[in-house]
Amino acid sequence: MIKTSNLTLRYKSSETPILRNVNLSVAAGEMVLVCGPTGSGKSTLLKCLNSLAPAFTGGTLTGSVSIDGQITSGTAPHEIAHLVGYVNQQPEGGFVSETVEDELVFGMEQLGVTPTDMANNLARVAEIFDLAAVLDRRLSELSGGQQQKVAIAAAVAAGQKVLLLDEPTSALSPSTAAELLSLLKKLSTDEGITVILVEHRIERVLELVDSVVMVHGDGSVTQGDKTTQFSDSRCAPPLIELSQKLGWTPVATDVSEARNHWRESNPKFHPRVALTPNPEIALSVRELDVNYGLESAVSGATFDLPFGSISALMGQNGAGKTSLVSAIRDPKLISSGTVILGERSTTDLSLQELLRAVTMVPQKASDLLFLNSVGKELQESDNFGGLAAGSTARLLTRLNGRLDPNQHPRDLSAGQKLSLVLAMQLANGARVLLLDEPTRGLDYFAKRQLAEQLKSLQASGACILVASHDVEFIAQIADRVLLVDQGKLIQDCAPEDLLGFEKPFETQIAQVSESPDLISISQVVEL
Repeated sequence: MIKTSNLTLRYKSSETPILRNVNLSVAAGEMVLVCGPTGSGKSTLLKCLNSLAPAFTGGTLTGSVSIDGQITSGTAPHEIAHLVGYVNQQPEGGFVSETVEDELVFGMEQLGVTPTDMANNLARVAEIFDLAAVLDRRLSELSGGQQQKVAIAAAVAAGQKVLLLDEPTSALSPSTAAELLSLLKKLSTDEGITVILVEHRIERVLELVDSVVMVHGDGSVTQGDKTTQFSDSRCAPPLIELSQKLGWTPVATDVSEARNHWRESNPKFHPRVALTPNPEIALSVRELDVNYGLESAVSGATFDLPFGSISALMGQNGAGKTSLVSAIRDPKLISSGTVILGERSTTDLSLQELLRAVTMVPQKASDLLFLNSVGKELQESDNFGGLAAGSTARLLTRLNGRLDPNQHPRDLSAGQKLSLVLAMQLANGARVLLLDEPTRGLDYFAKRQLAEQLKSLQASGACILVASHDVEFIAQIADRVLLVDQGKLIQDCAPEDLLGFEKPFETQIAQVSESPDLISISQVVEL
């Protein structure tokens, strides 16, 4: 179905090709995972397959791409839209209509599908994606999982044979992600659609894929079996990392396989050491309500966060996590209730005082990037914090490696943008740090670096609140988990009480060991 021959893409500003001599072969109905370090060129590879690169990205493309026997390299993207569906990293940003039905038929209208076929296709995708009940709903009213479904359904509504997805589960809760990935597998097996997806949370998808394409970051790309493609520790998911740590051969790629290995070898592990609570409270939330019109997003939230702690805010999509975190930082969002920093309400603080006391990294990190080069953003961060020149740059290098200071921030990958914003916000030195989905777009190495940085800040006395769906990351860092559901705080517990026991939040190592006391691979004693 898809074949590339010596595919090479080079930008004028780059010393080396972003992709070099890529040779791939993907069969019809295959489900393929594309992975690699943050900023390695994964999204660029997808854009080469649907001709967005170089048509919209610029650069020089050599070699060839063929889809379903047709040479497609060098053609305009709209000329192969009937063959290839594409969903980018933020599908809601690609919507062109107001309602679900209008979005699903828009692509078919552009391709000249007849009214009869359009009606039949609409009914078919509405049934496959379970969207019949929401066809007349506004897209803005849907949950993140529903929006992702609509974007994918719209991408294949006209009968496209290839579906390209960029980070489809990055903003989804574990249960919503599992539902979506199961649906994608069904598309490949039952509908014969070739599915190629870029994903950083590899643990979610590894069991389902037929092969793995690794984009290494030096221009080279390899394709192979999922048991052989993860020699790079930056990209090794939990089961592979556990296999490597305990010397299992072959490495385990699904939970049942790993569980059998575990039972046979019976490894030892250290219990997690609970944090002694700090009596000094950094942040108090009291009876906090956040309403959007008549809709309640947060209701009656009450909790204290001490200095020297890392707390996780978890829950399903639409539970109210982002609204709660945002209201802590922005008093204008509070409908009723109080947020107290030290002894003062946030409503009594000036904007400058609030910025100095509380720093936040939002889900869309690019919202905080406004200058025209990475270097200028780093310099502005140093100036704002009164730091020595190069302080923010050094922090960025620890998180993600060096970035070209002349590059425009908007040209960075999603993970690189996040790393840049994280470095800028961490350098601010505020004692209260709020993070909303901070691992979106980050590889495992970058996550470990971020975890170390947060632990270091915690040791220095910072108060950190992380809203996240990433259970594996939360298991590494959190002392406490706050679980929200439909805007209400329903559980306040130790991480192992949620991540080691309760579906769908249990980590993969908890599933493998069948022990609620083991939630992170760092607890396992190496053989």
